[in-house]
Amino acid sequence: MSGDILQSATGCLVDDQGGSDDMEPNSAGPGQVYRETSFRDCYHKEPDQSLCFKDRLRKRLKTTCTCDSSERKDFLHGMFPFFKIMRKYKWKSMLPNDVVAGLTVGVMLLPQGVAFAMLAELPPMVGLYLSFFPVILYFFLGTSRHINIGSVAVVSLMVGSVVLKYEGDWNGSVAGTNNTDPNTVMNVTSTYVGSNSSGDIVTVTLPTQDTHMTSSVSEDEMNAKKIGIAATICIICGVFQVALGVLRLGLVTTYMSEPLIRGFTTGVAVHVFTSQVKTVLGLRIKRFPGVFQIVNTYFAIFENIEMTNFAELLISLICIAIIYLVKVQINVRFKKKLKFPIPIELIVVILATVISHFGKFRNLWSIRIVGHIPAGLPLPTPPSFHDASSYISDAITIAIVAFAQSISLVSLLAKRNHYETDANQELIAYGLSNIFGSFFSCYPVAASLSRSTVQEATGGKTQVASLASATLILIVILWIGPLFETLPNCVLSAIIIVALRGMFLQILELRPLWKTSKYDFFIWLVTFLSVVVLHVDYGLAIGILFSFYTVILRTQRAKTRELELVPAVGVFKDSSKYMKTQGSSGTRIVGYDAPLYYANAEMFIEHIYQLTGVDPEKYRKIIKKHGSIGAFNNVRTTPSVNGQCGVEIIVAPDETTMVEQAEPLKEERTRQDAYGELPIIHTIIIDFSAITFVDTVGVKALKTVYAEYDTVGIKVLMATVGDNVWSVLQETGFCDKHGDSIYLTIKDALSSTSVDWDSKEILPVNGTDQNEKNTEL
Repeated sequence: MSGDILQSATGCLVDDQGGSDDMEPNSAGPGQVYRETSFRDCYHKEPDQSLCFKDRLRKRLKTTCTCDSSERKDFLHGMFPFFKIMRKYKWKSMLPNDVVAGLTVGVMLLPQGVAFAMLAELPPMVGLYLSFFPVILYFFLGTSRHINIGSVAVVSLMVGSVVLKYEGDWNGSVAGTNNTDPNTVMNVTSTYVGSNSSGDIVTVTLPTQDTHMTSSVSEDEMNAKKIGIAATICIICGVFQVALGVLRLGLVTTYMSEPLIRGFTTGVAVHVFTSQVKTVLGLRIKRFPGVFQIVNTYFAIFENIEMTNFAELLISLICIAIIYLVKVQINVRFKKKLKFPIPIELIVVILATVISHFGKFRNLWSIRIVGHIPAGLPLPTPPSFHDASSYISDAITIAIVAFAQSISLVSLLAKRNHYETDANQELIAYGLSNIFGSFFSCYPVAASLSRSTVQEATGGKTQVASLASATLILIVILWIGPLFETLPNCVLSAIIIVALRGMFLQILELRPLWKTSKYDFFIWLVTFLSVVVLHVDYGLAIGILFSFYTVILRTQRAKTRELELVPAVGVFKDSSKYMKTQGSSGTRIVGYDAPLYYANAEMFIEHIYQLTGVDPEKYRKIIKKHGSIGAFNNVRTTPSVNGQCGVEIIVAPDETTMVEQAEPLKEERTRQDAYGELPIIHTIIIDFSAITFVDTVGVKALKTVYAEYDTVGIKVLMATVGDNVWSVLQETGFCDKHGDSIYLTIKDALSSTSVDWDSKEILPVNGTDQNEKNTEL
């Protein structure tokens, strides 16, 4: 079988003089090698050109739009993955596990939902709504079997920043200015629609332009306005995510690398922690929107530090200590012995609520409590969309961040449990869940790392576990919620602070990142510092831009490397990194590990000049004094190797002969003459195996290299050119002129090398004077 393949392969070999022969099998001589053009003429499949573009488009649309029973089934399973999951559901073995896991996560959801709602500057019940309505829809649409979606710290903080920013604008317009006339008539108004703390629909009419009012705004009206903004953000996020999913752009988050996401989330953790410090200390200071938020917050904290409420501080420290000890020292250390983790957050919430109620903490020590919590589900209310254009960019940023955090967790759990997920379907699932939730006072959802990990660890097998947790939350919403009205806010802050531990531990990744990749290290650090010093939105944008810059920088900093043969293996490796390599006298093999395009084309030329030691400009000046290339080489003193002047030609039609004929060349490959050390080189081979693409500027750079070295009598060859690069070379006409210098492998190119000391006069490059540098680029 192998003999037949070898025989058929020799049918399109070419000799080393450039002739192309349609030879009979087994007639290939020892000096014959593959050129790229000959190989493609023999083996490349030509594209089907029998149909015009219009006919091909019609055929494609017909194929796409055809829908038989199997395709309808695949579409149904793709759009509603729960059909496929539930069809294989083992009720006796899986259902108990899912119920236990769901109830365990539901116990975590109660305190976390209320705490994260506070972080989002929203009423506490919104966090519970977030753990119910979107979860129901994700059960039908999601492809992950283990994640738990709902409120998370990152998204809650970002939503809270937007709500706070526009709440401040609204308060300014309501409060008016000093010395206002109470009889001022307001002619321009705006209307907000939302749900108040009792679950009823509230319509608030507010002034927007050149108006003043002196009356205060009730808490219910303020909550309705906040919920209106959050719900609008939620539906914008949902529409954007669905659009990305329909357009099959689920991989858009690949532009957000893992170091970027981790640096971003760690920076957000600093923001979240800072936002809770004032609650832990019992300080009544405003929250600062915009840039330098953390700096301004700590300035305000230290300015008001003497007003610390020591009762709230003591309660916070006690709760932090208890939660940390149980979660880290007991739940983690005895994970294998515990059937499910101790729900310490819920225990702390219940105890704090009971003690606060009977101890009358609010009256005795002015401790802030959660306040009124309505019982019952909210009425479906469409988002207000008032002034939505002013924060649509914030909503899109939140949508991308939420999906990036979620899909990374989805992929991790899917790989760990050996099943497949669909990023595009996940986008649609999150989007529709957000759209649905926006009608019930929800803000955008994302997958929670802590709850998803617990759901998996406690035996959860499918999203039935999420239904169980949603059922528990529904019970709380309908009947139990009002029992937590006396819960101190500082207890919720303690829960949030301990939950940030995992994010802060990501700082430990910096040391291994520095060892493995300096670029990833700086992406992490720049993103983190930008988020902390400036703001969440600006930090994310700077992190993404810096990541793109590092990609360009990596290609610009790519170095050429000299390749030499490792005879024992028959491969070509970097001679500066590998031992026992052998080079060929008079030939330089150059490798380049980056795309060749406009950003690095000039550097590519300079690197080749440096690596080969042959600067055509310098050579032309010397050759001009001798009159010809031949005369220049005749005066150079070189030893005779294999009967040729300073050149050893290694001709190897196959790997075996090459290894046999390659002999160590330990002597210097440069000789001293009257003009300094100038290497004796007649051929330069460029290895294209690591060059993934070339643009038109890169092609011009190649033409420059060819033209420049041609003026000094040095041949340039290319080898191992990929299909994508070849197509560009063909379209730009490069192959028409230099196609015979492109070989299939490095061995073919090396076998074709021969000395041809031409005595021709120096030729101008592209019509310019022979002494002028080619400036085609």
